[in-house]
Amino acid sequence: MPAKTRSYLEEESLLFVAEKVRITIVYFRLKAPGRSFRNKREVVWGSLGVSNKRIVGYAFRKKIIHLPFEEKNIKSINFSVVDNKVLVIAFDPSIFNPKQSGSMEIRYHFEEARMAYNIIINNFRR
Repeated sequence: MPAKTRSYLEEESLLFVAEKVRITIVYFRLKAPGRSFRNKREVVWGSLGVSNKRIVGYAFRKKIIHLPFEEKNIKSINFSVVDNKVLVIAFDPSIFNPKQSGSMEIRYHFEEARMAYNIIINNFRR
């Protein structure tokens, strides 16, 4: 996770961080300007951070998720855990960009997935 991002998460009371984790990004019937995937899977390495105010995730050095808990569309995002080792963030990308459609899943594979899920859900419900 970039030092600048980690710094602002720490200012917001960093609750959880996982670095050098395997991430699977799955696209189902995704349509976006210049892109169309029926069923595509990418595997990358990255990080995930959770503070009192937001969830931030990176794939390599590219930000792939930035969800403030105050985000009006966060209720449309499904969080789940598979086998206590995979945190799944599933959503329809059109909630962030109306020019996109389909569905996406960002899957973080790490031992602390259940703990990260509980922290996210507890902050999400506040």
